[in-house]
Amino acid sequence: MLITQIEIAHLRIPLIRPFITALRRTEHVEDIVVIIKTASGVLGYGAAASTPVITGDSQESIIGALKIIAAKLIGKNTADFEELLLTIQNSVVNNTSAKAALDIALHDLVAKSMHQPLYKFLGGGKPELKILTTVSVKAVTEMVEDAQLFVAQGFETLKIKVGLNPAEDIQRLKAIREAVGDSISILSDANQGWDAKSALQIIDSLAAHNLGIAMVEQPVKAWDYANLKYVRDNSRIPIYADESAFNLRDVSKIIQAQMADGINIKLMKSGGLYAARPIYDLATSHNLPCMAGCMLESPIGLAAMAAFVVGKSNIKFVDLDPIAMIKSNPVVGGVRLDGATLHLSTGAGLGIENIQGLIPVVTIGA
Repeated sequence: MLITQIEIAHLRIPLIRPFITALRRTEHVEDIVVIIKTASGVLGYGAAASTPVITGDSQESIIGALKIIAAKLIGKNTADFEELLLTIQNSVVNNTSAKAALDIALHDLVAKSMHQPLYKFLGGGKPELKILTTVSVKAVTEMVEDAQLFVAQGFETLKIKVGLNPAEDIQRLKAIREAVGDSISILSDANQGWDAKSALQIIDSLAAHNLGIAMVEQPVKAWDYANLKYVRDNSRIPIYADESAFNLRDVSKIIQAQMADGINIKLMKSGGLYAARPIYDLATSHNLPCMAGCMLESPIGLAAMAAFVVGKSNIKFVDLDPIAMIKSNPVVGGVRLDGATLHLSTGAGLGIENIQGLIPVVTIGA
C-alpha cells in the first residue's frame, strides 16, 4: 500500500476526576493523533500523548517532529515495513512520542493489510487483559474513597501515587491498605518525588508495618542512577524503574549495574512498538520483570500497548487505565473496558473504526 497522506489532529478528552502525581496535575487527556492514508483507502491510526514533564514532548514539539518524519513517509510502500520503521526512528533525535504515534499507525496499517488484529500480528494470545488502576495523590480521606470505589468496580490491583510529601506517604498507604483489605494488591509510585534517604525510610516503614506493597516505582530522580541503585540495594520492597528507563540503552545500563528489580515499558518513552520489543526481550533474557505502562493517553495508544502485551508472560503488571479515567470514549472500536478487564478488538489492526472530536492541525502530502 502506498502512503499518500498523513493527517495530524488534536484530541482532548475530559477526565472523570483530576489526575495528580508528584510531577503534575491535569483534568484532560491531551493527544496528538495521526492518520496515515493510503492509495487504496486503508487508514492507519496512531497517537502521541503530550507529557512534557516526563518525555519533554509538548503538543507543539510533537507536531513539529511529526511534520519532519511524515514528509519522509509520503510515497513509500508499507511493504517496506522494516525500512519505514527505521525511518521513523532515525529521522529525528529523541521526540519519542511523535515516533510512537507514527510507529503505531504504521503497525495498524500493516496488520490491516494482512487482515489480522494487531495483537495476532505481534505474536497472538487471548485478547483480554486484567489491568490495574491508579489512585491519584490527594488528601488521605479522598485517596481512601477513590481506592474503595475502584475496588467496588472490580479492580484487584491499585497503584498509589505518592511523592508530594514523604511524611504523609506512609499514612496514605496505611490508610488505603486498611480500607481495601489484604486481598488487593498495592503498588506505590513516587514519580521521582523522594530522595534516597526518604525513600529508604518510607520503604522500611512500609515493610515494618507489613502493608504488603508489591513494588515501589521510580523513587528518585530519573537521572539519579547512583541513588536508584543505592535504594534498590537496600530496599526491602522491589524497586521498578520508570522515568529512568526510556530506551534500550537505559535498560541495558540498569540491568548491567543491577539498579532495579523491574522496569516499566511505555510506547511514548521507547518511541513505539518497534523500539519496545527489544527492551522487553532484553529484560526477559535477564529475568527482569516488566510492567506495561502508558502516559495519560487516549484509547488509541492504549490499544497499541495492549496488543503488545497480549501473550507476554514476563509482564507482571498491566497499567493501562486511562480508559477508566475518561468521561466518555471518542474512539469507536479498539479496546473496551469491562470492570478491570480490557478487551481488545478482534478486527484488523487496532480495530479502530472512527475517532470522534478530532480537531485538524495539518495534513502532509497530496
